[in-house]
Amino acid sequence: MVDKVLAEIRDAEKKAEENLAEALKQAKKIEREASIEAMRVYDETYAEIKKRAREKADEIVKKAKADAETEAQKIIAQAEVEVKKLREAAERNIAKAAEQVFKEIISFRR
Repeated sequence: MVDKVLAEIRDAEKKAEENLAEALKQAKKIEREASIEAMRVYDETYAEIKKRAREKADEIVKKAKADAETEAQKIIAQAEVEVKKLREAAERNIAKAAEQVFKEIISFRR
């Protein structure tokens, strides 16, 4: 009877060890799978963040180009006005100079 009880205890201990080994094996498997899944999620998240950052950078560059173009057009318009004023002033000065030369020529003939 004692032998039977001891045998049952040994069988229960062996079964418990087997269950523990299987549980450890399953835990390691789950840990590996979780690690792989975590890395996959990390990679996907990183790629998505990188994509959004690139899109945002493209938007910023596009806006900067548009703003630069607008500013360049303003500067060109201002320069055209200034050139027109300078040209008009130059034409007046040429007319005055021609008048002065004409007066000098007439004054020499007298």
